[in-house]
Amino acid sequence: CKVWYLAPPYGIYRAVIRYPATTDGYRAPADSTAAPYPGIVVANGFAGSESQITWISEHLTSHGYVTLCFTPPRRLSWDTTQWANGFLGGVACLLKQNERRFSPVNHLLDGETWGAIGLSMGGGGCVEATGTAGSRIDASVALAPAGFPKVHAAAQNITVPIQLQVGTEDKLVPPNNVLELYTDHLTNDTTKEYLAITGANHVGYIDEPYAELAQRWGIDNPPGIPVEQQHNISRKYFTAWFQYHLRHLEEYYSFIFGEEAERDLEDGILADLRFNIPQDFVTLQ
Repeated sequence: CKVWYLAPPYGIYRAVIRYPATTDGYRAPADSTAAPYPGIVVANGFAGSESQITWISEHLTSHGYVTLCFTPPRRLSWDTTQWANGFLGGVACLLKQNERRFSPVNHLLDGETWGAIGLSMGGGGCVEATGTAGSRIDASVALAPAGFPKVHAAAQNITVPIQLQVGTEDKLVPPNNVLELYTDHLTNDTTKEYLAITGANHVGYIDEPYAELAQRWGIDNPPGIPVEQQHNISRKYFTAWFQYHLRHLEEYYSFIFGEEAERDLEDGILADLRFNIPQDFVTLQ
């Protein structure tokens, strides 16, 4: 379903909510058999919109999450706080929809468990929102996040699990920029992970038709792998991240920290993989 919400001082954010349903279609009957579900807010990057990054929301919804993907009021802005407020406002919007009698997601959400995932400016906003005081976000994934000073400052406040992804061929947000965010700004007091996908680029994180169009325009470096393959690798890691940290499903540990992840590194699917788990967290395994 389509919604709008106000997040001052930027204005009205347009968004699409997707949820587990018994059939496909607009405002289809909800599938409440496995409810309540965690909520995840999703965002595209600079000049992008919700309609260009549907693959992420659709995939997460198919795994039992209620998602809200927003388009900010000023798509051409370089202010990551606009995206950060979109994430925080998106959580508040879902909470309101969860309580509205005629909302298709009425009482579908558990209201306590929240994730966030964003690309580029949306990735920077995701980091900033996660590090904002009072944030409800429990786990985040930032795809090729923009690395502005206020993103770096917010990163130092993050205490919940956060995963950073980037492609080795990314011209817009080079891997070293994301690695700097991981090593120099995210503290070792939080669970964090950095992974570089071999052959992936920046535009390969958006829906395939738009990625191919952007590639023809020369916006990014040529990819070394097809868009579909980049999507498959990326979602393997962000899905496992959310399943493990939001749903506490132990079987996903191997996919992000264990043998499955190590195998991808050995096989060259990943060019780099680093993670930090605070000692008090390790003792719980």
